[in-house]
Amino acid sequence: MVQDVNEPIEVLSVFRKGRVEPLRFKWSGRTLSVSRIAYAWVTRKGAHPLHHFSLMAGTSDVYEMYFDTYAMTWQLARIHVGE
Repeated sequence: MVQDVNEPIEVLSVFRKGRVEPLRFKWSGRTLSVSRIAYAWVTRKGAHPLHHFSLMAGTSDVYEMYFDTYAMTWQLARIHVGE
């Protein structure tokens, strides 16, 4: 089941070799540690890149989030809830 979220989140991230990488994020009163980044891609919002991530945080759920380089904010787009 896919759950659309579209909420701002707080993310602890690092920049390595010119790329951003999320380590932990806070959502719905919980802090979740990223256990695996399954896929990362870049789209554009006008002239500004959006860095997207599909990742796991210790469960079978898959979280999709992105970093908006213009607004300098993170957004949790959706969750693919594991069965």
